[in-house]
Amino acid sequence: MEFYGRQDLLELLNKRSEALSKGYRQNMAIIGAELIGKTSLLKHWLSQYCDTRVVTVYIEIRHEEANSFRERFIGNLFFSFLKNSHSGLKDDMAFLLERCAKYIPKTTSFARKILSERYVGRTDIVFARLLELVEQFNAESGKCCVLILDEFHLLASVPPKDIYASWRKHIMLNKNTMYVLLSSKKELARKILAEDLALLFGNFEKIDLQPFDNKTSSAFIRGKLKSLNVSEQILSFIVNLSEGKPFYLNAVCDALMSYYLKSAREAKLTFDFFVRSQEDIFIGEWGILNRRFLSLIQQVDAVFTDAAVFSVLTALASGKNSISDIARKCAKPKKHVSSILNKLYEEDYISRNADVYILDDALFALWLRRVYAKKTGVFTTEPEKERELFKHELESMFTDFRDAQTKEISQRLVELFGKFNNESIEVHKKRLRLNLFKEIKLLDLGTAKQPGKGIVARCPGAVWIAGFKEDRAREEDMIEFIDFCKRFKYGKTQSQKRIFIALNEIDANASLIAKEEKISTWDTALLNSLFDIYGKPRIV
Repeated sequence: MEFYGRQDLLELLNKRSEALSKGYRQNMAIIGAELIGKTSLLKHWLSQYCDTRVVTVYIEIRHEEANSFRERFIGNLFFSFLKNSHSGLKDDMAFLLERCAKYIPKTTSFARKILSERYVGRTDIVFARLLELVEQFNAESGKCCVLILDEFHLLASVPPKDIYASWRKHIMLNKNTMYVLLSSKKELARKILAEDLALLFGNFEKIDLQPFDNKTSSAFIRGKLKSLNVSEQILSFIVNLSEGKPFYLNAVCDALMSYYLKSAREAKLTFDFFVRSQEDIFIGEWGILNRRFLSLIQQVDAVFTDAAVFSVLTALASGKNSISDIARKCAKPKKHVSSILNKLYEEDYISRNADVYILDDALFALWLRRVYAKKTGVFTTEPEKERELFKHELESMFTDFRDAQTKEISQRLVELFGKFNNESIEVHKKRLRLNLFKEIKLLDLGTAKQPGKGIVARCPGAVWIAGFKEDRAREEDMIEFIDFCKRFKYGKTQSQKRIFIALNEIDANASLIAKEEKISTWDTALLNSLFDIYGKPRIV
């Protein structure tokens, strides 16, 4: 898969590495869901980065014996050193040790000693020794190191689990090594960084790697399908379906292109054509997404002994997101369902926002509804029936999406507010209750010079006033909104919640004014997360 986007993070990695060579070290932790592009990001950066003062070492952490781990670590360190020095290379340990002995004899001697020792089941000891080796390498070579540990949380997955005690000391004392940690276990990684690797000096800069935004996703699709005449509706539907996740964008586009090349190339790219192009990857035995999702099911099966977990996942996939609704759908006690949901969350199979549980993977949810759920408990499968059900589901999703896109944003926001049912979510690290409103009205919030629309929503004890701007929100927009809110009359017993929704960018001054006035600002990503919760198509 060709690398695309993420220029801001590539520049940040360059900036941090440049600073390391000048004596300033800032460790980094990049956290994100599986297949969001963490490894691709680092490997692309490694392929582009070149600085003879800095040696970059990439280590994929796996479930393996300590002795195997030390050989890979030492091999990668020495290979990267020789590559950095533009020396001849062979992927062979004996060769690497012999060649490095000419340049870094003390480090090579120490490496031979580590390789001769036995570390059966002692990952903590071998890891501490390898960090000592890196320190020796820094001192002897005069070079700094960028040490990239992919899926770093796996270091603690085998006993003994307290691998962090010596690691903390090395991080704080060895200022010539910058750590870049990657993890797809978001909650576990955050816990490790907040507790086990919380440092007085050398703390980690934490980056949550997000899917592509709408603009980047659209550009990615146009680049992949540039030889095809794809309608704007289908293009936008792919953005909505993939939720901007690079792996899914690539898989869907590759399937469409492959099907096009196999068929008569003059075929019109109707939505029916698009559906047929996707059938094999979703339903086919060797389809890339079918295999991916079957692997996820196997992972869940390995973690859970309770078969009810699959009923819970299917309920989530059908749009149920509260404990009560899921328990009702599964015909299980709330306490039982709650324990399953909490474990799914801890294992990073689902996400949680206060009281709401979310299976935030639209394609996995689609597969669970129309492929996995239909096979469960069935003795025979009819391929044509499967394809028919899959086609019907995609057509239904496309109809909903197309209808939503033809509506005014104001109408879609009114419909969204009408879905609130006293759920509690977290917005900007603060709890927000989504009130069950008794009255929702569309208002004209602007003036002759500065037109604008908004929403007022009322319920007993509270009134919400929401303004929104489809193009860039500027300082004057925020001032107009504040003036309107001041003029708006509401009961003395009602609390007022003010929200400004910026569907494009928002100026820094406008953001500052909103913060001073305690106005909550929502962007498209936050708004789309609410549409996800209520099973509504996103804004694309």
